[in-house]
Amino acid sequence: MYGDLQNPEATVDRYSSAVSLYGNARFQEALAMLEPSLIAHTADAQVLNLAAACCLSIDRPHDAETYWRRAIAVKPDYCDAHSNLGVVLKELGRLDEAAACYHNALAITPNHAGAYVNMGRLYAQLGRTDEAESAYLRALELQPNDGDFLVNLGVLYQAQMRLPEAEAAYKSAIMANPRDVKAHFNLGVVLKMQHRFAEAEASYRQTLALQPDYFEVKINLAHLLLNVGRLEEGWALFETRYDSAWPARKIAPPPVGFPIWRGESLAGKSLLVWPEQGHGDSLQFCRYLPMLKALGLAKLSVACSPALQSLFETIEGVDRCIVLDGEHDIPQHDYVCLTMSLPQRLGTTTLDAIPRTTPYLRVPPAYSAKWKGRLPEGNLKVGLVWAGDPRPDQPEINAVDRRRSLDARAYLPLLRVPGITFVSLQKGASTQPQIDTLPPELRPFDPMHDVHEFADTAAIIEQLDLVITVDTSIAHLAGALNKPTWILSRYDGCWRWLHDRDDTPWYPRARLFRQTQPGEWGEVIERVRTALEEWSTSERAPT
Repeated sequence: MYGDLQNPEATVDRYSSAVSLYGNARFQEALAMLEPSLIAHTADAQVLNLAAACCLSIDRPHDAETYWRRAIAVKPDYCDAHSNLGVVLKELGRLDEAAACYHNALAITPNHAGAYVNMGRLYAQLGRTDEAESAYLRALELQPNDGDFLVNLGVLYQAQMRLPEAEAAYKSAIMANPRDVKAHFNLGVVLKMQHRFAEAEASYRQTLALQPDYFEVKINLAHLLLNVGRLEEGWALFETRYDSAWPARKIAPPPVGFPIWRGESLAGKSLLVWPEQGHGDSLQFCRYLPMLKALGLAKLSVACSPALQSLFETIEGVDRCIVLDGEHDIPQHDYVCLTMSLPQRLGTTTLDAIPRTTPYLRVPPAYSAKWKGRLPEGNLKVGLVWAGDPRPDQPEINAVDRRRSLDARAYLPLLRVPGITFVSLQKGASTQPQIDTLPPELRPFDPMHDVHEFADTAAIIEQLDLVITVDTSIAHLAGALNKPTWILSRYDGCWRWLHDRDDTPWYPRARLFRQTQPGEWGEVIERVRTALEEWSTSERAPT
């Protein structure tokens, strides 16, 4: 069966064919081409290196590790194998071993640019940004104008909010390789983060011209269009997030066995509205549920987390809340519709058409009774939220959370405004205890240990005069309850707040305080402090 392995020319031919297949992303076929020599243990270091790369590409990291270790055993000074072994060990979470591999590679070949880049990626993951930057720059000294190296450098700068430098790196990468889709996409991201929306849109569209099935670009372009108020285009494009035609789709459709509602008549029908993303989206878009019922539905159901059930049961027109806790069956309906598809399905595709009647959520009477009289009496009462919900298992979302969140001590200038009773609305294992870092005399009243669901928080907000919050679900809850709400927005603010105004069509009594420089909260807090002093004075003035 393996007789041709005795023929050196045949072995070379198989290797050459495997290289070609690998270059065309046909990794399984390339590996099959190499398999005879792998099984017979006649493979040289190059063959083993290629086999390992194929395994890594088809998500077989442990096999990749085995082959790279075999390659090193055959040829101990094989620099590429040492560096590549570090890549797979990093992917497996064995970071110290990965670092040792990169050091081994550089000890063999001190000017190995790829090893420097791999080391830079490892340093970036560890948060050692100065060392990561040095590694990337050294790699570029060795291989100037390497597009991949420049993209890595741009990603590092982007994560540090060094946006002009990230932009320059991506543009250099595009000059090196005009068809580099990652560089075009990332350039669009940093241009949007700098509020250069027309240029960002052009970059996104150029990316799609090069790779029409690039899922993330479609979603980012949809968010950009929504951000600039082009809702009809934005909502239509946003529908592609669940389109089964996308090979790289990352968002699963609702796990039910009935069809998605795409605008068919609902007279006499049953419809289930399915949540997506975070609690904030559910709180923002549940305003559309009464509009659905008005279309003649016989039964309107809404699926939600246990934390929202009691609150959503108060929404006009909702016949049933189905709790998504893994214990309740999903009954048959005629249709299902995703929460964030409702604006497009219901035709509210201009800013003026956004349903803005508030309150559209109400505190259940039992929760009002439960919380009545539990807040300090006297003074104006202001609720505070300073941080979002970190999600370490979702790096992109966690990165956004870090940009929108503050430490409780950042609110000290507000807490010093006299004549106000501050009430914490902050939840979170790492963020709620930050109250203890504040001077005892300035600590807000903290009722949140007794809060178990959003109806509890709503009952507290009902008793407040104002809510001040970073961009979290509490902003949407307070807005839905028609409570005056001040929202602190990061520089690259969420699409839903638009980009050029300090009010919002979503919540008539909300006010936005935006960063004017990336990462700079001090100036924002100072503006909020000034506004809070003015508000406190005006609220006390006789009518």
